[in-house]
Amino acid sequence: MVILFHPAARAAGAASAVMATLRPALPGDRAALAVMAAAAFAQGPAALMPAPLRARADAGRFAALFAAPGPLLLAEAEGRPVGCILAEPPAAESGADATARITGLWVAPEAAGQGVGSALLAAMERHLAENGAACLRVRVPSGHLRALGLFRRRGYAMQAAGQRTEPVLQVPLPHTVLVKPLGAAKPTCTSLAGTAVACAAA
Repeated sequence: MVILFHPAARAAGAASAVMATLRPALPGDRAALAVMAAAAFAQGPAALMPAPLRARADAGRFAALFAAPGPLLLAEAEGRPVGCILAEPPAAESGADATARITGLWVAPEAAGQGVGSALLAAMERHLAENGAACLRVRVPSGHLRALGLFRRRGYAMQAAGQRTEPVLQVPLPHTVLVKPLGAAKPTCTSLAGTAVACAAA
């Protein structure tokens, strides 16, 4: 369990600060997480999509997504979720090439910009590295500049771009794929520019 009090929020004053606890999500958390994630999605990736697709991104789709196996961490403040991150661990047989994948990272609109997303991402990186992942890959909707900025600041490098299946709506949409080294093993991940990103411990 981690207590988060982001320095930027502290500097802004107590009225705008988010005091959050990070912990693994429990089955009983999923309904509230689904509502929160749907609101976050509406403020982020959904804004880049046609209206008929946006209307389909309701809490029910997130509830189904959160029922899938894989680590799910949440940030909560005053007993309510303000963010969560879902990942898919590497395949058991992947060995030194073990690559995990972030399925999604969502922050409640009222907590945006206060370090919740960064703290969740750092916690998930540690969890996956401790469980054998050498690399972590994420697909970010192309044009979602805030999310792209977060992952780039956290050390992710571009690997590819193109149509990928969006995990919530399950439709092909333009995405940017980024990758970051995590574990002690050293497989090579080729970036979009053709340079090599060594998947080794940072």
